[in-house]
Amino acid sequence: MDSSRYIARHVAGLPKSRIRDFFDIVAQTKDSISLGVGEPDFDTPWHIREAAIYALEKGKTHYTSNLGLLELRRAINKYVETYFAVT
Repeated sequence: MDSSRYIARHVAGLPKSRIRDFFDIVAQTKDSISLGVGEPDFDTPWHIREAAIYALEKGKTHYTSNLGLLELRRAINKYVETYFAVT
């Protein structure tokens, strides 16, 4: 089947997006992580997926405060204090 007959000539003649070239380069570069389309190019580790499933089962499907979760902010604070001596 000739799909070109379904594509307008002015659209078919558009050049390929330059970002596609970037994606090709990243795909061929060892140990690179592309976030070009807003997501990594590897599967989410199981323990993270499992935590998400658990949260869904518990009904945690709403946005948090713009400030973020207090528990997470405290954990970040502790980490920064421990590793960077900043309070």
